[in-house]
Amino acid sequence: MSKNKLDKGKVIGTNCYNCKFIDEKEMAVDPKELNDEGGIDPRNKEEMEKAKKADLITLPGGSKADATNKRFCCNEQVKMNVTVRMCCAYWDNVGVKRPWKKT
Repeated sequence: MSKNKLDKGKVIGTNCYNCKFIDEKEMAVDPKELNDEGGIDPRNKEEMEKAKKADLITLPGGSKADATNKRFCCNEQVKMNVTVRMCCAYWDNVGVKRPWKKT
């Protein structure tokens, strides 16, 4: 699990940066690392398999200019650098309400 201490503030939309698995440390991102929508594509076969299993996507409608840094996803199934333009099937947040779960 991430060291990220998300508060219960208002979350609008889902992306890696408002997920409970994201590390707080921002790192510089080289524009050459980014795809045209501002995400980071898998660099090798192992990353491609993890990305496929996690359905790690780059959200549509963005650009490289939208991703000024990258962070590390601490989810055991992902463990890759991501940008604010990305999201996956493991996205979660401490404030999420699940009516089927009793608290």
